[in-house]
Amino acid sequence: MGSGRFAHLDLLRLIACFLVVFNHTQGCIKLYEYGSGAVTFPAFVRLFIAMTVKINVPVFYMITGSLLLNRDRGYREIFGRISKMFSILLIFSIVSHALYKGEFYFPGFIRNFASATVDGAGPYWYLYSYLGILLVLPFLRSIAARMNTRDVSYLIGARLVIGAVIPMLFLIANSIVDSNMYIAHEFQPAMIIVDCVFYPLVGYGIDRCLEEKETLNYNRIFLAFLFVTADILGVVAMLISGNGESFDGFVFVMVMSFFVFIKKSVSKSSHCADGIISALGALTFGIYLLDPIIGPLCKKLFDFKGDYKMFWSSIVYCLFSMIVGGSLTFVFKGFKKKFFQK
Repeated sequence: MGSGRFAHLDLLRLIACFLVVFNHTQGCIKLYEYGSGAVTFPAFVRLFIAMTVKINVPVFYMITGSLLLNRDRGYREIFGRISKMFSILLIFSIVSHALYKGEFYFPGFIRNFASATVDGAGPYWYLYSYLGILLVLPFLRSIAARMNTRDVSYLIGARLVIGAVIPMLFLIANSIVDSNMYIAHEFQPAMIIVDCVFYPLVGYGIDRCLEEKETLNYNRIFLAFLFVTADILGVVAMLISGNGESFDGFVFVMVMSFFVFIKKSVSKSSHCADGIISALGALTFGIYLLDPIIGPLCKKLFDFKGDYKMFWSSIVYCLFSMIVGGSLTFVFKGFKKKFFQK
């Protein structure tokens, strides 16, 4: 990926990567802990941060859609990419599982993986969902190729109503009249509610279908306000529900506003800055693969007791993991280019 227009995608890659790594730390898990009484301001701030972390994989999906749905791809190319990706993921899943469990038994892992008695995907689940996107890529491409501004607006509006407005109204009504109303599980419009279908299509739509003026005319202060408001509403909804679950509709609003905010911010960056961002963004796949291996080996070095110490030690660990994983990926790419590519 070159610099220029796509530098915003690489910056989003880096941010999503950091949030994914942080999501696998104890510091992130601790953010959801709060007392049974009145919620204090520090607890609310922790939940606010926890909601922010939830944009990680949706942003990953939007980047995937923008990059994969831009042209037609032959079945041979798609299946070749699937085979390569699955082989890499299977190898790293086995290694990370062995480090996590403290034992290595290849036949047992394969048998359990095939029978679904072990979560073979583990921390790589979103990368396995990427394989699912590849499997239906020709059909998603057929949809994306015919999308226009109205189609993108329709998808966004439908998701807002189905994912945020209606569930929030049901939540308020349930808390007032002590009922248990909810949207029927049989109501499953996949293009609107399935994340690994919806976000790639909308990511492509925002990046490729909408004119630059339609996305870049939004004021960054307004986008930041929209993000913070959706985050706060998401926390409030989580507290009202009382079960620690968040509404995807508010996460969706955060993702949309954040995506456009970054795109607008990078649109006027220098060519040099674009080049640096793109070079770092190209290392994120290796970081994704290596973090579940680095974690079992190094997380104990960052295991500090206490909520605040644990939070900041997790932040430091994320930076450490990304630097180490990125460095190893950079070295591997250089080695591969020198000895295996002409």
